[in-house]
Order: sequence, then C-alpha cells, then structure tokens
Amino acid sequence: MSAQPETRIDPSDLSAEQVTRMLEVVEGGGRPVLIGADGERIELPSALNDLFLSIIQAMRRKEAVFLMHENEAFTTQAAANFLGVSRQYLVRLLEDGQIPFHFVGTHRRVLFADLVAYQQTRSEMRRAKLDAMTEELVEAGLYDRFVPLERSDAEA
Repeated sequence: MSAQPETRIDPSDLSAEQVTRMLEVVEGGGRPVLIGADGERIELPSALNDLFLSIIQAMRRKEAVFLMHENEAFTTQAAANFLGVSRQYLVRLLEDGQIPFHFVGTHRRVLFADLVAYQQTRSEMRRAKLDAMTEELVEAGLYDRFVPLERSDAEA
C-alpha cells in the first residue's frame, strides 16, 4: 500500500448521474461545503471551488484528472513528453541553462514548476514574435490584402 494518496481521478470513478448533479449545483451558483465531524460547515474558497469545477467538467468530458505538486520531479523523457519535444532537444535546453534541473545520482530531474515556467515563457516569446510579424505586415500594407492560394495557368 502506498503512503501517498492516489492523485489520479478517472472518469469511471464517478457515475454520470453524480457528475450531472454536481455540475447542476456548481454551475447554478451553489458552492460545495465541507462538513466537519461536529457538523461545522465550511464553504469552499473560490480557488478550491474553481478547481473543483474544472475537475467536474473534465469528468463530464470523460477525461482523467491528475493532481500533482509543483515540486514534482520529472525524468528527462517525461519532461520532454510534457513539452512535446524530443528528449535530446530537452537535454540541450537543460544544458543551455534555459530550464533548471538537478541530478539524482547520474540522472537529470526537472521540476514541474520549472517546466510550466519555461512553457509560459516560450508562449510569450512566440506571441511577441507573431505580434511583430503582424505589425510588419500592417506597416507594409499587406495585412488585409487578399492573396490567392491557387496558381493561375500562366504562372504554372
């Protein structure tokens, strides 16, 4: 038996009726409450309520939910899978200092929080480059110009 509680919630863990009833309450403006052994009722704070709602919505879509601590250490392969890149590319990012890592013995480990931070930075950089490209097109007067995708017979 594991010392840690299971942090994966499978859609089959809840019946369709349970999911529907919970969604009706939460989406209808109701708030889940915790009830202590002595009957004390505590309404869930907004952050926990939002998390609960996203879990229930994932259950409705038949998606499993996995809750993980931000200091969870990933292997290089798991980190690469998370980012959608090859392991070799990830190792290059680690060695270039773009993502922090540590060693466990001779194996590299990457914290989940660092992967998320890199992912956000990468998205912001991509967005800034696209904005710059769009600005160049606008300045050149090409942004809203129609460009046919098919070649005419004369060009072929």
